[in-house]
Amino acid sequence: MEIGALEFQMNINVYGLIYMAQAFAPVLKANGGGVFAQINSVASLKGFPDSATYCASKAAAYSITQALRELLSEQNTLVLGVHPVPIATDMGDAAGMSEVAQRPTLVADGIIKALKAGDFHVFPDSIAKQMGDAYKSFAQNVVEVSSS
Repeated sequence: MEIGALEFQMNINVYGLIYMAQAFAPVLKANGGGVFAQINSVASLKGFPDSATYCASKAAAYSITQALRELLSEQNTLVLGVHPVPIATDMGDAAGMSEVAQRPTLVADGIIKALKAGDFHVFPDSIAKQMGDAYKSFAQNVVEVSSS
């Protein structure tokens, strides 16, 4: 594990998320609300030795996503935490995940389903759904409980 790798991942996955929220939340508010979907990945829930810095940055991003959910609800903006396994994209290919990558349409379909149901968590593919099922009780009793 390299500190430089962690800094790089945090800049993208955490600071990038905060910058996006700061840029788009006012626009969504001005339009009466909307949707802010954050791709957190199953890596935000479980650390993997070969990608520890990526997982750590995604876990931090998931924590920010949870806070944004409550903060932006005040302006009628729904926040989604999307947790797929590797998706068949150039990034997935570059990470050497082509063999296990799922099709991108599963993410879009999962987001649409979550919007219709009013869900916060999106576990769009078969592997992510297994993780989501295991995580469900904790999420319902800790993550999804409003602090207000």
